[in-house]
Amino acid sequence: MAIKRPTKTAGTPVRKTSSSPGLKHVDVRPLQQMIAGETYTGWLCKNKACGRAIAIVPAQLEAASAADRSADDHSAAIKCPHCGDEDLYRWGTRGAHLYAVAS
Repeated sequence: MAIKRPTKTAGTPVRKTSSSPGLKHVDVRPLQQMIAGETYTGWLCKNKACGRAIAIVPAQLEAASAADRSADDHSAAIKCPHCGDEDLYRWGTRGAHLYAVAS
């Protein structure tokens, strides 16, 4: 004979998985707007064969004010405009980088 149990308490409780902070959308400056020898805010490409500067669009720099400084742990999935390699970049690690044309 089977023991009847209430359905609400049967089994293990449902566990919610903790979600990571969302990916931040970043607009990248196109190659046509970048000038060799200029300094741009952004990241260096993680692809060792490329390693060139990935610049952020200037409108996003203005939006990255005090409100974004508190959320520096966000990541952004960025596709390099030079080599096409896509990787995750931490928002807090962006900096000023000199743009150089590949020889």
